[in-house]
Amino acid sequence: MFGLFFGKNHSLGIDVGTTGIKIVELRKENNVPMLSNYALSYDSGSLLQSDGLEILNGQIETILQSMMKKAEFKTKRAVVSVPSFLALISFVELPEMPASEIEKAIQFEAAKFIPSPIDEVNIGWEIVGNYQEKPVEGGQPNRGSQKMQVMVVSVPNAAVDRLSSVVSSSRIKVMAMEVENFATVRCLVGNDKGTFMIVNIGAKATDFTVVSDEVIRMTRSIDIGGSEISRAIASSLGIDLQRADRIKKSSQINLLNPKDQLSILVSPVVGMIIEEIKRLQELYHKKNSLRKIEKIIFTGGGSKLSSLVEYFSKQLSVECQKGNPLARIGVKKEHEKVVGEVASELTVAIGLALRGLEIQK
Repeated sequence: MFGLFFGKNHSLGIDVGTTGIKIVELRKENNVPMLSNYALSYDSGSLLQSDGLEILNGQIETILQSMMKKAEFKTKRAVVSVPSFLALISFVELPEMPASEIEKAIQFEAAKFIPSPIDEVNIGWEIVGNYQEKPVEGGQPNRGSQKMQVMVVSVPNAAVDRLSSVVSSSRIKVMAMEVENFATVRCLVGNDKGTFMIVNIGAKATDFTVVSDEVIRMTRSIDIGGSEISRAIASSLGIDLQRADRIKKSSQINLLNPKDQLSILVSPVVGMIIEEIKRLQELYHKKNSLRKIEKIIFTGGGSKLSSLVEYFSKQLSVECQKGNPLARIGVKKEHEKVVGEVASELTVAIGLALRGLEIQK
């Protein structure tokens, strides 16, 4: 944490992860989002949430309240993350219709693919495209042939209520809740044109998001993350997880050297991530034959693995790079070094805080 600033145009982004909490505070300065403050609480050996968002022994409330007190943030207005494994993102096609009818149509369509009763989920939607379903005859479009492509996002009400309750216990005003994938895209891609895959290697899971021309087209999450790499190192070398974490984030692992002892230890986990990327590439190209994924962007604590970008680029024959979460915000020069060391772990929180500034416009 560092310098504190005053002002009304502040927003918090609160990322509640499986093993830690990250908070970022942004402020508007001459219409530019500036990093005002941040805080992290991370423990590779703890578990703050399960697949059902079970909060263990009130840990999140306790940790969050402590972070808010110590960091002395200048606002309590926040956008809060919803874990990607809790969200179902689907795409439906609807005939063009009046705006007043879209909501009812989406509710009807969503009931076909959402496994839970429709009244037990929170549903959001956005029109992401339009197209002509049938060829034009006689120079005139066929009536009723226009189709809308709608992205539908659903999250269990119980999860939304529980997260909201946890955050509110720290007297934080929740302006909005957002699925992690959307915050990550806002932070790393923004308005950039093109087709990208973002690979967010978290502690307990890795999220894959395909985004094309600012719109999310495909998402996937697997239960493999940085903790698996740390456990592989700890088990083989007979050391604790904290020391294994430090090795993982150091320059000691050379994935480009197949004979390197540490590389051999982590290669099975890395291999599973590579196979999932290949599978999603193939699936996306089948559905979008005229487009290809131009670049793969890595983020999350697991992306700190030495030589990771070079190794993935070689294995996948696609341009790979580490995402720069600070590219769309300002950071005081004297803080750039310390913030840069943890920036990859703040990606989601930064994206959430950016959303908060947008809401306050």
